[in-house]
Amino acid sequence: MKLRGQRSVSGLADELDLSLSRTSTLVASLERTGLIRTEKRGKHRVVSLSDAKAAELFKRLVFKFGHMPLDEILSGKSLPIFAVLRDAPLSAHELLIKSNLPRSTLYYVIDGLSNYGLIGKKDEKYFLVERYSLFHEFAEEFYELQNSIKTREFSEDSILVWSGVGEFIMLTRGYKGKDVGNFHLTGLERFSDFGVELIGTGQYHYYYSEKAEELSLEEVIVHALLIDFSPRTILYSIVLLLGHKGKINQKKLLKFGRKYDISVRELLGYLEGKEVKRYPYPSMKEVKEILKMYFGEGK
Repeated sequence: MKLRGQRSVSGLADELDLSLSRTSTLVASLERTGLIRTEKRGKHRVVSLSDAKAAELFKRLVFKFGHMPLDEILSGKSLPIFAVLRDAPLSAHELLIKSNLPRSTLYYVIDGLSNYGLIGKKDEKYFLVERYSLFHEFAEEFYELQNSIKTREFSEDSILVWSGVGEFIMLTRGYKGKDVGNFHLTGLERFSDFGVELIGTGQYHYYYSEKAEELSLEEVIVHALLIDFSPRTILYSIVLLLGHKGKINQKKLLKFGRKYDISVRELLGYLEGKEVKRYPYPSMKEVKEILKMYFGEGK
């Protein structure tokens, strides 16, 4: 919180009461996040906040809430909570799956932020007090900045499609393989792994996560709907569900739906022969025709 205007690394070390080597390490770490930048001026290296939107929001936070212990509030695992929590209440389960925090850590952080008056609770659900919405804006933008940096490292032509806490979905024109480190091909382009081969568009979607070693059918379907909730995607998602009817984990599908804010209950209705008679959902007749093409008469 000491960085206002420009500071030399040595000057910053004095203000923070840290060794020069420790301060240099911290500066290098922050520079990788895109929040600060450094430049050489004579014998000194000067540090300042970057032009990134997240850095601008951070400055606004310090200006508006400088009277609060921001060093404590923004430390540790608070940022994941701020990134997913708004004034619309979320249950503890929803916070868990969206923030990717362990349960014990989640409750510890919530207790701390509640003590500062930032988080409220109503009907067993938590919400961010409206006057502190800037904390959400900053955290959300911070993770989007980190995710954008990773997408560019993976592919220069990449576009961030969806951004979460330590995970994201990106679009690129270059095929890199199905599973490349922490990047996993997903969406319609991955349907072929489960028996539904579609004509390619020359574009590929990759999901990034340090926790996911491979993607389940349920997550691939929800990713596809998150990327493009269109009649075509919905049709082939239903076909894929019916083609694997006996293997689908409905609880897992609903969990991913809640995580990504995608409604999947209508799709599950097709497993029981319940057609949704409104746009953009397909007729059961159309579903059966496509299902037969890919999985034969037996389905």
